Amino acid sequence: MTHRDFIAVGASSGGVDALRALASGLPRGLPAAIAIVLHVGAHTSILPSLLSASGPLEAEHACDGQIYLPGKIYIAPPDRHLVVEGPRLRLVHGAKENFARPAIDPLFRSAAAELGARTIGVVLTGLLDDGAAGLEAIRACGGATLVQDPSDAFAKDMPLNASPFADDVLPLGSLASRLVELTGVWRGGAASATPAASNPVDSAREAARRRTALEQRAWTGAPLPPDALSQIATPSTYTCPECNGTLWRVHDSGMLRYRCHTGHAYSGASLGSGRRDDVERSLLDAVRALREQASISRALGDHFGKAGNTAAQLHEEETARRANEAAGVLQSLLLER
Repeated sequence: MTHRDFIAVGASSGGVDALRALASGLPRGLPAAIAIVLHVGAHTSILPSLLSASGPLEAEHACDGQIYLPGKIYIAPPDRHLVVEGPRLRLVHGAKENFARPAIDPLFRSAAAELGARTIGVVLTGLLDDGAAGLEAIRACGGATLVQDPSDAFAKDMPLNASPFADDVLPLGSLASRLVELTGVWRGGAASATPAASNPVDSAREAARRRTALEQRAWTGAPLPPDALSQIATPSTYTCPECNGTLWRVHDSGMLRYRCHTGHAYSGASLGSGRRDDVERSLLDAVRALREQASISRALGDHFGKAGNTAAQLHEEETARRANEAAGVLQSLLLER
């Protein structure tokens, strides 16, 4: 018998309103702790006061090392990942995942590895797909998984990408009542301290928890055997956008996922988005350099013309013309994007 007593929630674009609506529907005395990650980056956040005013549960920014308690809401503070470590919450200024800190996947992954079937994962509105891999881990480790109905979300991407790993896809207004149901005692699954059982379901969950814990350790930079990353991933031909290290493709996942030795991690979607941004920056830099080259060449052409050096003047004018043409081609590529 397992008591699902830890609720991990992730949200991004449109998440403040969604979280306020969720908090308003939760009852006083909820027999579970709630941990929330909202993509706020390093910006100041007043989310704890907003959620405390929205419903009966007290909300606060999590503190490093504090013991989490049922009936309270803990929120990742700006620029810190929030993770679970035994009965405590930890704040980590670790590598970004999907270009985000705080990110949703580290919270979900840590709860799955530490608490197994005691965990409930919830993905709300947001762009791209942070949280989908973590929700997959929660489900594989025996936890329950909920996703906001994409048609009900301000931003559909995160719910759409997480839906394949959801036990229930529900409109925002139905999530709170479902959480109340799920936090009752549940018959089935393995409790967090239970060793691997002989039946295939429990054995698969324990294997998933070991694999998830290994990936979590790789992310935190904890000492690992030299071949540890190779147990969960294989080298790819891509490089990390943030540290230029080799990216490894993660095994045994329903998603296309990559991570590097220093802890950065990306879904295929977030990596593609980051590369598109790189391409755009490179194109803009090239357009600017070509326009400047054309301007300088025109000035040189005028100078050589006044000095009577016709050959040099014509050369610079041709250089300016070709630079402008090349800039125009690149500018058209930017417009097509």
